[in-house]
Parts: sequence; C-alpha cells; structure tokens
Amino acid sequence: MADHKHDEVLLHRDPVDGRYPAPERYERGRSVPVPESVGVTPGLSADTLLDGG
Repeated sequence: MADHKHDEVLLHRDPVDGRYPAPERYERGRSVPVPESVGVTPGLSADTLLDGG
C-alpha cells in the first residue's frame, strides 16, 4: 500500500488467523521485495510505487 501521507510503502504479508502483523515499511530509495509468484525477479522501487509509475 502506498502511504502518501508518510511517503512510504507498507507491505502487509504472512497473515496469522486472518490478521496481518505490523507491515514492513519502505521509504523512498529502497527496494520493495516482490513475491516470486508475481513473476518479477527484482524488487520494485518504493519511489515508483509512491509516484504511481
């Protein structure tokens, strides 16, 4: 999820009992990992996600 208010990307994963633990936070300039099932090997840039690219 792109959090434009805080200028960071929040990654929610690995739910437990239907609830997600605290999200991993990625600031501008960092790479956000993408699951292999998506079919993209490198991570996505947090900048790209925040800028809507």
